[in-house]
Amino acid sequence: MKKILLLSLFAIIPMLAISQTQMKFATVRLQEIFEAMPETEEANKKLADLAQKYKEENESIKNEYENKYTDYVKSRQTMPENIRARREQELLTISQAIEDFMMVAQNDIKQQQELLMMPIKAKLMEAVKSVGDEGGYMFVIDEAQMLYKGANFEDITIFVKAKLDLL
Repeated sequence: MKKILLLSLFAIIPMLAISQTQMKFATVRLQEIFEAMPETEEANKKLADLAQKYKEENESIKNEYENKYTDYVKSRQTMPENIRARREQELLTISQAIEDFMMVAQNDIKQQQELLMMPIKAKLMEAVKSVGDEGGYMFVIDEAQMLYKGANFEDITIFVKAKLDLL
């Protein structure tokens, strides 16, 4: 029984050594590639334009609020109680509208960012997968996520950039 166990152990050890020498590992700098992609710049411009439109609309609403508040402060001493209460309610409504608008704007910008970036990220991941398959890599890991990288890792960033015509 010991001989069978010993023989099987001697048969398995060389196979493990061979399989470990054939395993290839790679790292890639995803953020660097993502930022270099022209689609990312185009998407960021669209997002900046959208954010600017929301900012302008927000400023318009805030100006309306400030004007009404200034008018209210100037004339509140001489206003009848029911008019003052109506104006205070109006100011409260505008203030709430400003808050609601900001929440809607932030959510919309976030949704647009996800919609615009999703196909870019998919294209990048497809390029990484393609380079990984072509190079026979067992694992491809984003370099930003690594705490330590040994000598057995190869940086394939340049190959992914070439695949995406970024060189």
